[in-house]
Amino acid sequence: MMRRMGDTASTNPAANDAATAAAHDFIARWRGVTASELSTSQSFVIQLCELLGVQPPHPTPEQSYMFERPITFTHGDGSTSAGRIDCYRRGHFVWESKKLKAGQQAQASGTAPTRAFDDALLRARTQAENYARALPATEGRPPFVVVVDVGHVIELYAEFTRSGATYTPFPDPRSHRIRLEQLADPAI
Repeated sequence: MMRRMGDTASTNPAANDAATAAAHDFIARWRGVTASELSTSQSFVIQLCELLGVQPPHPTPEQSYMFERPITFTHGDGSTSAGRIDCYRRGHFVWESKKLKAGQQAQASGTAPTRAFDDALLRARTQAENYARALPATEGRPPFVVVVDVGHVIELYAEFTRSGATYTPFPDPRSHRIRLEQLADPAI
């Protein structure tokens, strides 16, 4: 996570040390944050982008990479309703942020997440999938859904046909959940 995707591992020990230090600073900054999703989500995304060395979301007329991407849900009875994607990058991902008390409690006590925490993240995944399916057909469906409990975990799901079918844990069910402290691991 500490280098751009696609880059090979740096052979410069000083660069590796700086990247590791930056990851530890990021982890320390976000561990234990108890503020709401609304007050933390965008800062978390921007700082994660900085850590990864990638461009953060920015407004464009095309709405191709932004926070609070508006969408319209069309219902079976012909009615519509409005929604907003927390963070969206066309052709790449739908990002749904949460700030779950169960995640904070597990992190504070050093225990494993509870069933309630897992269920809350599953509901967030369903919400993100619904957003992906509500995007205009001309934009296609993104291959990734990212679900985040800010300051605790990041979950990755993929659907590479881009048809809007079921998103499955990526890269697999045992390693799709990345805990905040794992961001210091170059293999992650």
